[in-house]
Amino acid sequence: MANEAMERAKAQLDDLLEAAKTGAIIEVRLASQIEAIQEAFEEAEKEAAEALSIAEQKAALGGGDAGEIVVENAEFLKTAIHELRTPMTSIRGYSDMMVNQEMSGELTDMQQQLMQVIRNNSRRMESLLSDMSYINKLRAGMLPLNKKMDMFKNIAQIAEKKSRPIAEELNRQLEFNVPQGLPLLTTDGDHFAHALYKLIENGLRYSPEDEGKVTVTGSADDDMLVVTISDNGIGMSEEEIGHLGELYYRADSDAVRAHKGSGLGIPIAYGLLELVDAEVHVESTPDEGTTFTIKMAGMT
Repeated sequence: MANEAMERAKAQLDDLLEAAKTGAIIEVRLASQIEAIQEAFEEAEKEAAEALSIAEQKAALGGGDAGEIVVENAEFLKTAIHELRTPMTSIRGYSDMMVNQEMSGELTDMQQQLMQVIRNNSRRMESLLSDMSYINKLRAGMLPLNKKMDMFKNIAQIAEKKSRPIAEELNRQLEFNVPQGLPLLTTDGDHFAHALYKLIENGLRYSPEDEGKVTVTGSADDDMLVVTISDNGIGMSEEEIGHLGELYYRADSDAVRAHKGSGLGIPIAYGLLELVDAEVHVESTPDEGTTFTIKMAGMT
């Protein structure tokens, strides 16, 4: 069951944290330990999503207690995610400290490689926790919406700040073209920016090394804001486009499988765009790239 997998992951994280505090960490086991935690967490994630889906189906059929089940599942995941974030933050903090020569002394090449594995997996776990939190709240209708007047320029800056480190890490180009005079918006800028970030991240990860590029462009169509996110990546077939937005869906191709992912990025982006009343359309050609076009009504 999902809670059993969650408890297993949490127990393993607690063991690592205790080992870090006492100095009893065995470097050669760290990578496999974190991978085991990752697997347990992903198992819990899938099982919880399946339970939520079943509850939603019961609700659609008029099940008396289905609404309570949905809420209880969502609250459980919310608590579990919070509890998992705390030890993950400690693990990442300790690993950052250990690579600091002033604090831990000089590491051997092997030790540096092992610590980098820990740091990379910690970041991946933190990203997965964030994605789980978003998808859980979206599916349960628990994500608050704070609409206010905003400019797309501000929203684009938030998205760029989130996306720029990934572009630099992957050695991809990231370009924003945001002219003056775009329609003013009444929206939740943070949710809109995070949706853009997830689409940009997807484009960056599935673009060619060294030559990969994602371009974000804002324009106006009367009182409509139009945002395009274009990449020169692996592209998608019509069949693959039809699956976009499905939880955990990942295309069955070597180019996709070469990158680790949970299949939650696009569903989160689509869910957030729906929440802020934005429309999204996608055009893609295999081996040539993908363009997401987002439209949102400006203030009238």
